[in-house]
Amino acid sequence: SKMLKPKVLHEVLKQANSNGIRASVLLNLEGALLASAGEDANVLSAIFANIWSCYEKAGNLEYLLTDCEGGRVVMTKVTETLILLLLGDKEAQPGMLKAKAKVLRDYLEQPLKELLD
Repeated sequence: SKMLKPKVLHEVLKQANSNGIRASVLLNLEGALLASAGEDANVLSAIFANIWSCYEKAGNLEYLLTDCEGGRVVMTKVTETLILLLLGDKEAQPGMLKAKAKVLRDYLEQPLKELLD
């Protein structure tokens, strides 16, 4: 099984940063950063973890797509406790954001579960 090292995690996230994606972030439900690549996303993480929790209370949430001042954000849950956030610029297509988020989530889900167990 793929054991994830922090450096590897960073590299995987970095690969998503193309086609208008400016930051890729892995955070927990409290908004703490586990790993990130691209623009500084510390502030964003706290805000969006909060938004995610609000929506998730309303039902089973798989993806959350939202526009923000700096562009577009897609979020998806990778494990019970971790969220993947991609920040794209204003021109980033929602379908492309979602597709990238899915590819990353599918790739990271198993190794992260093993890492956290």
